[in-house]
Amino acid sequence: MKTTTSRLMALLPSCSSTQNVTRTAMKILRRRTIIFITAAIVSIGAKAQQTCDTPDRSIYLEILGASNIVGINYDARFKANSPWGYRIGVGYTYSKQYSIFSGSNSLKGPDIPVEINYLLGKKNSKLDLGFGLNLGYYTEKYDTWDIKQTGEVDGTPYYESEYAGEAKHSLWGYYFFGNIGYRYQPTHGFQFRIGISPSFNLGGKHAVDKGFFPYVSFGYVL
Repeated sequence: MKTTTSRLMALLPSCSSTQNVTRTAMKILRRRTIIFITAAIVSIGAKAQQTCDTPDRSIYLEILGASNIVGINYDARFKANSPWGYRIGVGYTYSKQYSIFSGSNSLKGPDIPVEINYLLGKKNSKLDLGFGLNLGYYTEKYDTWDIKQTGEVDGTPYYESEYAGEAKHSLWGYYFFGNIGYRYQPTHGFQFRIGISPSFNLGGKHAVDKGFFPYVSFGYVL
């Protein structure tokens, strides 16, 4: 009986062997858990880093300002979390004047505003400062007049102007502009801008005189 019992006890695992197996299994489980958690943290960190490394980009509709009448603009930071950025857009110009001396004169056509800007402020509300160039291709229409002699008194000729119809031609135009305004820009969602846009030129036949224009824009941060 003692022999049989001894044989059975020999076949059964000892208490110390069971503890060793348990310890080994726990070590493997801990290692796998640490590896899994580490991989999850690295994955989340990589996604967060990728999101943070993406510069803010927005598209907005601008009324007046550098777009003249109305325009669509794309705006972006040069790099993530940078206050420096740029905008480029497509606008439309239309103006008409009338004088009792020269008649009517109108100018219309597409234009392209390009600007370097700087956003001052750490939260969503920012001071929007910028400087840029607007290039346009316009069609100008204007009244023409002929000067004809209508008579002569004591050797002095008298002239009067006679309407000769409307003429038109196409031309390139340019002006430089500034931007001073307020910008509401979150990291994602609705964007709002309002301010003034002074302008000037360096002269020449392609220079456009514009002066100060206010502006307002509504857009979306991508």
